[in-house]
Amino acid sequence: MPRTLNRRALLAAAASLPVLAGVAGCSGGSKAAGGSQQLVWSTYGVGTGTYNDLAAVANTLTQKTGRQIRLMTSDTGIGRLAPLINGTAQYSRTGDEYYYAFEGNDEYCSEQWGPQALRLVWTPPGNYGVLVRKDSGIETVADLKGKKFPKLIASTSINRKMEAILNFGGLTGKDVQMVDVTYSGQIEALKTGQIDTLYQNVVGANVSELASQYPIRWLNLGGTPSQYASWKELAPMVKPGEFSKGAGLAKGETAVNMQYTIPVVARADRPAEEVAALVADMDRYYPDYKDTTPDAHRFGTDQIQLTPLVIPFHDAMVEFLTSKGRWSQDLQTRQDALLEREHRMHEAWPAFWQDHKDREDPKSARKEWVDWKKANLPELPDTPGTLPGASSTTAPSRGHA
Repeated sequence: MPRTLNRRALLAAAASLPVLAGVAGCSGGSKAAGGSQQLVWSTYGVGTGTYNDLAAVANTLTQKTGRQIRLMTSDTGIGRLAPLINGTAQYSRTGDEYYYAFEGNDEYCSEQWGPQALRLVWTPPGNYGVLVRKDSGIETVADLKGKKFPKLIASTSINRKMEAILNFGGLTGKDVQMVDVTYSGQIEALKTGQIDTLYQNVVGANVSELASQYPIRWLNLGGTPSQYASWKELAPMVKPGEFSKGAGLAKGETAVNMQYTIPVVARADRPAEEVAALVADMDRYYPDYKDTTPDAHRFGTDQIQLTPLVIPFHDAMVEFLTSKGRWSQDLQTRQDALLEREHRMHEAWPAFWQDHKDREDPKSARKEWVDWKKANLPELPDTPGTLPGASSTTAPSRGHA
């Protein structure tokens, strides 16, 4: 069973959660007229592409099925997951925190958290990467040597992805000039020359506005297996992905960057009948919402991202994918291995934390939890279609800055 947070931890997380009735608001878990369920979904803040996509789906489901859905927002990973774990929300569209909470890594290696039994419900793909101004003279990742490179404030996971991008070009953080900047502050910093490159989704109003003022170039991340050598450790949820629609791309032009999902997740104990009905409706009414935002078309069943698979899919979603011909024996093997991994982590966690909870430096416990998993858990089997030429590893280290 998923571990619950204590009241103090929940209130601290909830302090950053403005509740927004983007669609009809009501308490989660009760039944609306006609038997349709009332749900709460947590996600990113109003105005983000992630929020807009989810609002489009939620509004459509409300209009078509009578299912009432309220969106709850937060700017932090813990703020998005805390209401899910405690049952305030039934679903959450999250960033990489879904993976780190499943593993119990970093800030989730704590008395209040520990490894969580989370499940993927819907996994629309997205493309993200680094861009430069065309007048910069920077044409490849290797050309970033000596350039001003963003170090995003309070964005550890993205910084590790950016380290993986530098590694792709044969560079490390020591080869560039690191500049502290917020994620949202990158656009202006690039315009004013404070940084020479930035990390973004390929679609979105902010990057489109930038491209309308300054011609931009996406640095291509298509390469050889050796260039992806560090990706599985630094960014296990990422794979190279080609895109043809994005800010700054001419018609017919394509590029390769990082592809990963910002998924809809639920707790493992979410009722199978409810999840099955939800995903069936997301599929059935896809034509009604697919053109409402720049990225809503990514919610199509044929586009659901299946690899890298770093936490299990919900059982009801496995049945749905099987019925659509999108499940395979390789995926089932990986799914089973993740379920076994989860079981072993949950079994070992109480004794591990009892032995480590009094450490003066919480980072020592985080490192030793990762080390324990490397030493005691079997390697996860690879799934075709993840990283070219990559070999399987145990739980990735989070020791990179």
